[in-house]
Parts: sequence; structure tokens; C-alpha cells
Amino acid sequence: MILLAADTSGPQGSLALAAVQGGRLVSLVETQWDKKAAHSEVATLQLQEVMDRAGRAFRDVTHLAVNIGPGSFTGLRVGVSLIRTFAYAQAKPVALFNRLEVLAHKNSVTGDKVLIATKAVQNFYYAAGYERLAASLRETLPPQSLDLAELEKFRATHTKVLVEGTKDDLDSFTNARDLVELLLLEGGEKRFSDWTHVNPLYIRASEAEEKMKRGLLKPL
Repeated sequence: MILLAADTSGPQGSLALAAVQGGRLVSLVETQWDKKAAHSEVATLQLQEVMDRAGRAFRDVTHLAVNIGPGSFTGLRVGVSLIRTFAYAQAKPVALFNRLEVLAHKNSVTGDKVLIATKAVQNFYYAAGYERLAASLRETLPPQSLDLAELEKFRATHTKVLVEGTKDDLDSFTNARDLVELLLLEGGEKRFSDWTHVNPLYIRASEAEEKMKRGLLKPL
């Protein structure tokens, strides 16, 4: 397997090209950049750099992976569009990862029941719960938008609670290497689907739609 992974869910963008054989990582070439400009201005240039450093052609890539969010609205679309286009043009399978499960993997050990929450907008958080098993993460709470009071309700059912920007602080950094590592943990094959399933994970609707739900705006 020659796997190309992309993560543009945060201020830092990253790509990784990994060679995997027999469930083991054989080689890994990666690049990372800060969002001094939009991800869209540098992602394709960084992709070519990774391929050149690895001495690989685009046709050598056999599998793809992408972080679909939650995260920056426009940032997510860069990585998702890049991988979706590659998957469509080359007919390659794609593994989809959400940012919360990646963070759960980075911040847990086998046996942990971890609740992960990252800042969204206003006083809301993107949150999800997972149980770390020997070779997988089992979702215990699907990704959703919660406030701090709602997060507290789930504290008793999780052995580890990590909330960005609070006393239970969370390092919310993820990159393309994390996708490779999580795929290796799980064995990989069950993760892959075709390009039609590659879409950003938007947990909250637009601000106008959210206000309409709460009765703060009226439809025309």
C-alpha cells in the first residue's frame, strides 16, 4: 500500500506519503506548513514536493486518507477537495477520519474511555466520545455540538475528559502522520470507500441557520 494522507483541518496543513507492507510502516515522507496564506495556495505545491522527495509518481499511490473535520470551514474543503479529486481521477479508495477520533487516538491508551472536545464558536464545543480498544476506537458518543454544561453530563461515563481551553486542556493539533498511525492501528481495510463519500464533517449549521433554529431569526 502506498498511502497519501492529508490534513487541513486546522491552521497547520500537512501531507504524508507512507509505504505500508504487511501492516507495517516501511517509509514515510511528510510535509507541514503554517496557514500564513490559505491552504489552497500551497497544498498542491506541497503535494508535488512530497512526491518528488519520495521518488514516487502519482500513479504509484494506491490508497488515500483525509481528515474531514470538524475544523475550519474553508480549510477543511482544501484537503477534502484535494483527496476527493485524486480519488475520482485515479479511482483510488479513501479512508475518512474525523478530527475528534484522531485526537482521541493521540490522547488515550488501551482501556481509556475518552471524551474529546474542541472549541467551536461562541460557547460551544465539538465533542465526541471513544473507548480505546487494543486495535480500534469504539465510538461511544457521536460527534456533536455541546456547551460546557452539556459536556459535564458525560464526565461520569468517561475515564478521561479533555476539553480545549479549560482546566482539562487538550492539545488540538493533528496532522497527516496521525491518520497513517490510526490506520495502522486498525488494520485499515474496513475504512476505505470511494470518492463519493468524501465530504467535510460540518457538525453545526451556518450561524444564520443556527439562529433560525433558536428562533432568533425568522425565515423570509
